Amino acid sequence: MDDQAYRERLARDVAAWRRAALISDDQERAILARIGAGERRAVGALRLGWLVSAVAVIAAIVLGAGIVLLFAANWQTMPAALRVGALGAGVVAAYGAGYALIERYQMERIGGALLLLGVILYNASVFLVAQVYQVPVDSPPLWLLAAAGTFPLAYLYASRIVLLLAIAGVTGWVVAQMVAWYPDSPKSQSAALVVGALAVALYAVGRLHGDRAPLRRFADVYALAGLLVLLGLVYVFTFADVWDAVIDSGVRPAAAPPVVYVAVGVAALVAAAAWLVRPADPVRRIEAAAQAGVLALAAVVATWPAWAGYALVFNAVYFALAFAIIARGSLLADEPYINLGLATLAIGLLTRYVDAFWSRMATSAFFIVGGLLLFAVAFAVERLRRSLLREMRDGREPPPAGGATEATA
Repeated sequence: MDDQAYRERLARDVAAWRRAALISDDQERAILARIGAGERRAVGALRLGWLVSAVAVIAAIVLGAGIVLLFAANWQTMPAALRVGALGAGVVAAYGAGYALIERYQMERIGGALLLLGVILYNASVFLVAQVYQVPVDSPPLWLLAAAGTFPLAYLYASRIVLLLAIAGVTGWVVAQMVAWYPDSPKSQSAALVVGALAVALYAVGRLHGDRAPLRRFADVYALAGLLVLLGLVYVFTFADVWDAVIDSGVRPAAAPPVVYVAVGVAALVAAAAWLVRPADPVRRIEAAAQAGVLALAAVVATWPAWAGYALVFNAVYFALAFAIIARGSLLADEPYINLGLATLAIGLLTRYVDAFWSRMATSAFFIVGGLLLFAVAFAVERLRRSLLREMRDGREPPPAGGATEATA
């Protein structure tokens, strides 16, 4: 993190600390003065950095969507050479402008947004140009090509949002490849477990990134992306209808394709590597145990899929993951994980409530009880937040996010 980014982050953080009554107004002013931002105008300028980033990213997304829609609307009437050339020129122009703003004018925020625009146009061009040559848009190589062209840019310019797009491309490639290889039930259903193995591997890759200073800024991108993919898959498996369909398909034991077991094995190796880097770290141990449990469940389900009780098992796994994410965030004072865990818990409770009571209660009673339950959830979240603040005020600092622990005399 460069000095300017550090100062902007600190200016935002101390404002949050003051609002939470962790520091006084005088302490806030002293900290800001120490970094050369004692004047109110300087503080305001530092705190506007996030706004520039947000507006620039939104501008890139909106402009990219407009350009893609323009090409899509006129795709059939444009000559093939013009289609390819125009898209290529747009990608080069966005990359060139972003590079110039970052390297020559030190406008990293706007330059990064233009790089994001270039990535959006590049990904769109991969699929639009494929239509020129009659390649189906759901072809797995297209997803892989899109991801392969995005990953290097993410690391070259340390762009987390570009990396997120690259991870989405890899996930799309895995899904498309499984659908292409196994289009029919029951193998197509068990092949979905490959996505779960990918999610575990992504989380482990995030932990490995966190152990290397130059790559640490990417750690949470991988980890949170892996958690989102895993939670989405587990959420689908919490519904009994899914397992009824599996049983009705007549699936037999050990009917899963070999790629499922290969994916589980590869994910286990990556998770083991992340644990072996810090085997004494208690957080890393818990993470490794959770990953091992998820992969073991995937192997069991792949081997013996025909059981209606899996809906209850995956409901338990879903809520266990939600509480584990909250616990990890609380232990390391990591707000994004706490928010993700709480959102996961709320979605799970709301889903089960609707699933259980929508057809059994009068509409008015359904909403009244639901509202009371949501207030109860809000009350529990507020108590958790206050507990964290008390711990911070008492000086019980959480261990560092990288997971390293030190022995004290």
